[in-house]
Parts: sequence; structure tokens; C-alpha cells
Amino acid sequence: LWYGALMARFPGTSITTTLKRTFVDQAVFAPIFLPTFMTNLMLLEGKRTTEEIIPELKRNYPDALVSNWALWIPAMLINFRFVPSKYQVLYSNMVGFVWNTYLSWKTQDAGKEVNEEEEELNKKE
Repeated sequence: LWYGALMARFPGTSITTTLKRTFVDQAVFAPIFLPTFMTNLMLLEGKRTTEEIIPELKRNYPDALVSNWALWIPAMLINFRFVPSKYQVLYSNMVGFVWNTYLSWKTQDAGKEVNEEEEELNKKE
């Protein structure tokens, strides 16, 4: 659906069109999708309250967004410029597998760091 909308709005594979599509993808879709995905991961990990989720989002979102751009901007430039449209979703899914693995590790790793810091603080008290 998303790629279809991008293709309809910005048809073709010229460099200008590819840059426009990539910009819209990363400026509109990524900033909305990323915290949604991260929140769902935390819910699956058993975090149920906003008091648990929001601080983790505040802590991890900026770094995750920069990492997102580091991976997805080059990937989408390649996708929109060189990958035939019928394979673009497949290509994105392959990149997405790597990205989702990283995000899962990142959110899990950050949670461990916070728990370790809390344990240290509790030991000192």
C-alpha cells in the first residue's frame, strides 16, 4: 500500500524521483512507524504501563531514528532506483528483517542497561 502510494505520487526511477520518494518515506513513514514498532515490542516483552514504555521510548527513539536513517536511506535509494517495482516489497522485507533484528536487540539491550543501573542504585541504598 505504502509503496503503491509512493509510486503513484512519484512515478518513474529518475534520480530526482528516487530522492523525493526516499525523502517522503523517511520523513513521513519512519518517524511514525518506529515508535509504534518499539512500543509493540515493549508490550510483547510485558511492559504494560506508560510509565514503563514512555521513558524507554524517550531514551531509545533518537538513536534508533538515526540508525534507521543510516540503514534505510541507502536501502531505499537502491530500492527505488534499481529494484523492479514488483520486487521492491521483497527487497524491503529482506532489509526489514535485518532492521527488526537490530531493533529487537536495541530495545532489549537498553532495558538490560536500565535494570543493571537500578540494581546498582538499590545495592548502594
